[in-house]
Amino acid sequence: LDSAYLDVAGFRAGLFYSWWDDGLSGETDDIGSVVTLHNSIRYQYESGTFYAGLSVDELEDGVYQGTFTPGVIPGTTDFTADDGPNNVGVAFGVGGKAGAFSYQVTGGWDVDNEDGAIRAMGTVDIGPGTLGLAGVYSSGPNSYYSSAEWAIAAEYAIKATDKLKITPGVQYYGNYFGGGTEVPEDFDGLGDAWKAGLTVDYQIVDNFYAKASVQWLDPEDGDDTTTGYFRLQRSF
Repeated sequence: LDSAYLDVAGFRAGLFYSWWDDGLSGETDDIGSVVTLHNSIRYQYESGTFYAGLSVDELEDGVYQGTFTPGVIPGTTDFTADDGPNNVGVAFGVGGKAGAFSYQVTGGWDVDNEDGAIRAMGTVDIGPGTLGLAGVYSSGPNSYYSSAEWAIAAEYAIKATDKLKITPGVQYYGNYFGGGTEVPEDFDGLGDAWKAGLTVDYQIVDNFYAKASVQWLDPEDGDDTTTGYFRLQRSF
Protein backbone atom coordinates (compact mmCIF):
# COMPACT_ATOMS: atom_id res chain seq x y z
CA LEU A 1 0.00 0.00 0.00
CA ASP A 2 1.53 3.31 -1.10
CA SER A 3 -0.61 5.61 1.05
CA ALA A 4 -4.04 5.82 2.68
CA TYR A 5 -5.08 8.85 4.70
CA LEU A 6 -7.88 11.23 5.62
CA ASP A 7 -7.64 15.03 5.18
CA VAL A 8 -9.87 17.36 7.23
CA ALA A 9 -9.30 21.13 7.54
CA GLY A 10 -5.50 20.96 7.42
CA PHE A 11 -5.24 17.77 9.49
CA ARG A 12 -4.07 14.53 7.89
CA ALA A 13 -4.08 11.10 9.54
CA GLY A 14 -3.08 7.75 8.09
CA LEU A 15 -0.25 6.27 6.05
CA PHE A 16 1.57 8.86 3.93
CA TYR A 17 5.01 10.19 2.97
CA SER A 18 6.77 12.69 5.23
CA TRP A 19 8.47 15.94 4.20
CA TRP A 20 11.73 13.98 4.41
CA ASP A 21 10.72 12.16 1.22
CA ASP A 22 11.24 15.39 -0.73
CA GLY A 23 14.57 16.01 -2.41
CA LEU A 24 16.28 17.63 -5.36
CA SER A 25 15.10 16.62 -8.83
CA GLY A 26 18.10 14.45 -9.76
CA GLU A 27 19.23 11.12 -8.31
CA THR A 28 22.57 12.17 -6.80
CA ASP A 29 21.36 13.83 -3.59
CA ASP A 30 21.16 11.61 -0.50
CA ILE A 31 19.42 13.90 1.98
CA GLY A 32 16.32 11.94 3.03
CA SER A 33 15.33 9.29 5.56
CA VAL A 34 15.93 5.57 5.04
CA VAL A 35 12.14 5.12 5.35
CA THR A 36 9.81 8.04 4.54
CA LEU A 37 6.38 6.34 4.53
CA HIS A 38 4.89 6.44 8.04
CA ASN A 39 1.66 6.15 9.96
CA SER A 40 1.36 9.79 11.01
CA ILE A 41 -0.87 12.55 12.30
CA ARG A 42 -0.08 15.94 10.78
CA TYR A 43 -1.37 19.48 10.69
CA GLN A 44 -0.29 21.69 7.79
CA TYR A 45 -1.17 25.36 7.39
CA GLU A 46 -1.23 26.67 3.83
CA SER A 47 -1.52 30.22 2.51
CA GLY A 48 -0.87 30.78 -1.17
CA THR A 49 2.52 29.22 -1.95
CA PHE A 50 3.59 29.05 1.74
CA TYR A 51 3.05 26.11 4.07
CA ALA A 52 4.10 25.12 7.60
CA GLY A 53 3.26 21.96 9.46
CA LEU A 54 3.94 19.62 12.36
CA SER A 55 3.61 15.83 12.43
CA VAL A 56 3.87 12.92 14.85
CA ASP A 57 5.28 9.86 13.07
CA GLU A 58 5.37 6.17 13.90
CA LEU A 59 8.96 5.14 13.09
CA GLU A 60 8.49 1.38 13.37
CA ASP A 61 10.54 0.79 10.20
CA GLY A 62 13.12 3.45 11.00
CA VAL A 63 16.72 3.10 12.14
CA TYR A 64 17.80 2.12 15.63
CA GLN A 65 21.14 2.69 17.32
CA GLY A 66 23.35 0.00 18.76
CA THR A 67 26.85 -1.38 19.09
CA PHE A 68 28.88 -3.14 16.42
CA THR A 69 31.32 -5.83 17.65
CA PRO A 70 33.60 -8.27 15.77
CA GLY A 71 31.71 -11.39 14.71
CA VAL A 72 32.66 -15.02 15.28
CA ILE A 73 33.58 -15.33 11.62
CA PRO A 74 36.64 -13.18 10.79
CA GLY A 75 35.78 -10.06 8.81
CA THR A 76 32.17 -9.93 10.04
CA THR A 77 30.44 -7.84 12.69
CA ASP A 78 27.55 -8.41 15.07
CA PHE A 79 25.03 -5.71 15.96
CA THR A 80 23.38 -5.32 19.37
CA ALA A 81 20.51 -2.83 19.35
CA ASP A 82 20.00 -0.39 22.22
CA ASP A 83 16.27 -0.48 21.50
CA GLY A 84 14.10 -2.17 18.89
CA PRO A 85 11.58 -0.79 16.41
CA ASN A 86 8.18 0.69 17.34
CA ASN A 87 9.66 4.14 17.73
CA VAL A 88 8.01 7.56 17.45
CA GLY A 89 9.20 10.91 16.13
CA VAL A 90 8.10 14.52 15.77
CA ALA A 91 8.80 16.43 12.54
CA PHE A 92 8.15 19.85 11.07
CA GLY A 93 8.15 21.26 7.57
CA VAL A 94 8.19 24.85 6.30
CA GLY A 95 8.34 25.76 2.64
CA GLY A 96 7.13 27.93 -0.17
CA LYS A 97 7.92 29.75 -3.37
CA ALA A 98 8.85 33.34 -4.17
CA GLY A 99 9.09 34.01 -7.87
CA ALA A 100 11.75 31.74 -9.36
CA PHE A 101 12.96 30.64 -5.90
CA SER A 102 11.54 27.66 -3.99
CA TYR A 103 12.59 26.61 -0.49
CA GLN A 104 11.94 24.04 2.22
CA VAL A 105 13.20 23.57 5.78
CA THR A 106 12.52 20.22 7.43
CA GLY A 107 13.41 18.89 10.86
CA GLY A 108 12.73 15.81 12.95
CA TRP A 109 13.38 14.45 16.45
CA ASP A 110 13.66 10.68 16.94
CA VAL A 111 12.39 10.02 20.48
CA ASP A 112 13.87 6.55 21.11
CA ASN A 113 17.28 7.30 19.61
CA GLU A 114 17.30 10.74 21.29
CA ASP A 115 18.77 12.42 18.22
CA GLY A 116 17.40 14.64 15.48
CA ALA A 117 18.16 16.19 12.12
CA ILE A 118 17.44 19.39 10.22
CA ARG A 119 17.61 20.04 6.48
CA ALA A 120 17.31 23.05 4.18
CA MET A 121 16.73 22.95 0.41
CA GLY A 122 16.36 25.63 -2.22
CA THR A 123 16.02 25.84 -6.00
CA VAL A 124 16.18 28.81 -8.35
CA ASP A 125 15.73 29.14 -12.11
CA ILE A 126 19.00 30.27 -13.71
CA GLY A 127 19.61 30.34 -17.46
CA PRO A 128 18.47 27.18 -19.25
CA GLY A 129 17.97 25.21 -16.04
CA THR A 130 17.33 25.11 -12.31
CA LEU A 131 20.05 25.27 -9.65
CA GLY A 132 19.36 23.21 -6.54
CA LEU A 133 21.23 23.39 -3.21
CA ALA A 134 20.68 21.45 0.01
CA GLY A 135 22.31 20.95 3.39
CA VAL A 136 21.51 18.57 6.26
CA TYR A 137 22.83 18.11 9.81
CA SER A 138 22.20 15.19 12.17
CA SER A 139 23.05 15.25 15.88
CA GLY A 140 23.45 11.46 15.73
CA PRO A 141 22.16 8.56 13.61
CA ASN A 142 18.36 8.64 13.73
CA SER A 143 15.29 7.73 11.69
CA TYR A 144 15.12 11.13 9.99
CA TYR A 145 18.73 11.19 8.75
CA SER A 146 21.50 8.65 9.31
CA SER A 147 23.75 8.71 6.22
CA ALA A 148 26.25 11.16 7.74
CA GLU A 149 26.67 13.76 10.46
CA TRP A 150 26.29 16.47 7.83
CA ALA A 151 26.11 16.77 4.07
CA ILE A 152 25.81 19.38 1.34
CA ALA A 153 24.44 18.71 -2.15
CA ALA A 154 24.18 20.67 -5.38
CA GLU A 155 22.75 20.04 -8.84
CA TYR A 156 21.91 21.90 -12.02
CA ALA A 157 18.90 20.56 -13.94
CA ILE A 158 19.40 21.62 -17.56
CA LYS A 159 16.30 21.69 -19.74
CA ALA A 160 18.07 20.92 -23.01
CA THR A 161 14.82 20.66 -25.00
CA ASP A 162 11.12 20.45 -24.21
CA LYS A 163 11.57 16.67 -23.88
CA LEU A 164 15.13 16.29 -22.55
CA LYS A 165 16.45 17.20 -19.08
CA ILE A 166 20.06 16.59 -18.03
CA THR A 167 20.95 16.87 -14.33
CA PRO A 168 24.54 16.62 -13.06
CA GLY A 169 24.89 16.60 -9.28
CA VAL A 170 27.42 16.33 -6.48
CA GLN A 171 27.30 15.72 -2.73
CA TYR A 172 29.86 15.85 0.09
CA TYR A 173 29.34 13.92 3.34
CA GLY A 174 31.00 14.73 6.66
CA ASN A 175 31.47 11.62 8.85
CA TYR A 176 29.80 9.27 6.37
CA PHE A 177 28.05 6.10 7.58
CA GLY A 178 25.82 5.10 4.68
CA GLY A 179 22.48 3.31 4.61
CA GLY A 180 20.73 0.56 6.55
CA THR A 181 18.52 0.49 9.62
CA GLU A 182 21.24 -0.67 12.04
CA VAL A 183 23.37 2.36 12.95
CA PRO A 184 26.08 3.28 15.48
CA GLU A 185 25.36 5.47 18.49
CA ASP A 186 27.28 8.40 16.99
CA PHE A 187 29.32 9.42 13.95
CA ASP A 188 32.66 9.69 15.77
CA GLY A 189 35.66 8.31 13.89
CA LEU A 190 33.95 7.97 10.52
CA GLY A 191 35.57 9.28 7.35
CA ASP A 192 34.09 11.66 4.81
CA ALA A 193 32.79 10.80 1.33
CA TRP A 194 32.16 12.29 -2.10
CA LYS A 195 29.34 11.46 -4.48
CA ALA A 196 28.83 12.63 -8.07
CA GLY A 197 26.37 11.60 -10.72
CA LEU A 198 24.30 12.32 -13.79
CA THR A 199 20.57 11.85 -14.38
CA VAL A 200 18.92 12.07 -17.81
CA ASP A 201 15.13 12.32 -18.28
CA TYR A 202 13.53 12.04 -21.71
CA GLN A 203 9.87 12.21 -22.72
CA ILE A 204 9.40 9.66 -25.50
CA VAL A 205 5.74 10.49 -26.14
CA ASP A 206 2.96 11.99 -24.00
CA ASN A 207 2.84 10.26 -20.60
CA PHE A 208 5.73 7.89 -21.47
CA TYR A 209 9.22 8.65 -20.14
CA ALA A 210 12.73 7.21 -19.99
CA LYS A 211 15.16 7.86 -17.13
CA ALA A 212 18.84 6.92 -16.90
CA SER A 213 21.10 7.50 -13.90
CA VAL A 214 24.80 6.87 -13.16
CA GLN A 215 26.23 7.59 -9.68
CA TRP A 216 29.78 7.37 -8.28
CA LEU A 217 30.46 7.20 -4.52
CA ASP A 218 33.94 7.50 -2.98
CA PRO A 219 34.05 7.04 0.84
CA GLU A 220 37.30 7.44 2.77
CA ASP A 221 36.58 4.27 4.75
CA GLY A 222 35.81 2.01 1.77
CA ASP A 223 36.16 1.34 -1.92
CA ASP A 224 34.55 3.62 -4.47
CA THR A 225 31.49 2.26 -6.28
CA THR A 226 29.58 3.09 -9.44
CA THR A 227 25.87 2.34 -9.73
CA GLY A 228 23.13 3.16 -12.20
CA TYR A 229 19.86 2.19 -13.80
CA PHE A 230 17.65 2.70 -16.84
CA ARG A 231 13.88 2.91 -16.42
CA LEU A 232 10.82 3.33 -18.62
CA GLN A 233 7.86 4.97 -16.90
CA ARG A 234 4.23 5.35 -17.92
CA SER A 235 1.94 7.99 -16.38
CA PHE A 236 -1.82 7.53 -16.25
